[in-house]
Amino acid sequence: MHRHLHICRDAIMRILVGLALGFMLTSAAYADRTDEAAKMIETLVAEIQDIAATVTIGDNIYKQSDDIIDRYFKYETLASFTIGPYWRKASDAQRQRYLKTFRAVVVEQAANNFDYFRSLEYHFQSSEKKGENWIIVNGIVHDKTGKYPDAAISWRINDMPGQDLYIYDLSFENVSMILTQKDENMAVLRQNKGNLDALIDLLAKRSEELRQARLRN
Repeated sequence: MHRHLHICRDAIMRILVGLALGFMLTSAAYADRTDEAAKMIETLVAEIQDIAATVTIGDNIYKQSDDIIDRYFKYETLASFTIGPYWRKASDAQRQRYLKTFRAVVVEQAANNFDYFRSLEYHFQSSEKKGENWIIVNGIVHDKTGKYPDAAISWRINDMPGQDLYIYDLSFENVSMILTQKDENMAVLRQNKGNLDALIDLLAKRSEELRQARLRN
């Protein structure tokens, strides 16, 4: 079960957070947009599965993964969250370098994990308002091969009045992907006495390793 959750996290977090980091829905004139949020997630999952089933060239998968980030997420908002107070302390040059390098890691990991989605099904369960500015869409990820047990997944959708919906976070079995990513980044920063450049260099090395792995496949 733990191995299954780890694979799910790596595959979906990097695609979606990762996945991590908008297919932006047009803002509705009414306050309750739970149906729109549910449809957004179903559209996203269908698109990912279509890419997994039809796209085989590595560079095309990379481009499709990068495009998903732009259409479903507010990338800079999510990326800045993953380094906490260090975002405010960073220079403009460091911020831009971090955004570029972290995105490269996210997209490369997404592109390297699309095969996993070929055996997955997503089953919607519920969509509900959470506080004033959030919608939680709950579902189940089912492995059609039967190799892995079903896993609960929850999508946290930002629902600010007058703004487009976008995915802020997703959780597997109540484990937040964006908080997990932040914990990993903060651990590296603490090990390097708050040196953001050290984290960026590590991410750059990781993205190149992932790129080489994708090209080999």
